[in-house]
Amino acid sequence: ARARAEAAQTAAKAEAFAQYQEAAVVDMVLQRLPQVAEAVAQPLLGTRRVTLVAGGSGDIGVSRLPGEILDVVTRLPATVEALTGVSVTQVRQDAWVLWG
Repeated sequence: ARARAEAAQTAAKAEAFAQYQEAAVVDMVLQRLPQVAEAVAQPLLGTRRVTLVAGGSGDIGVSRLPGEILDVVTRLPATVEALTGVSVTQVRQDAWVLWG
């Protein structure tokens, strides 16, 4: 019974993914982002000291961190598109038009 239920669930997911291909890809990628972030952050867990180096103009030191984090986050849609070929921005706009 459990195997049948899992098979039915997998079939339902496959049908939904076929119907909403791009949205399904974006959904899968976004569901995995916390795991990716954890894997990227893992080497930093043992870090006791961080030295920040800044060049040029603008913020320096710790005040630079929020801008750096924002920069990484704003690059995320382009990264997802490069990895999957799916535009997160376009899928979001299409969803907004459909579900407003």
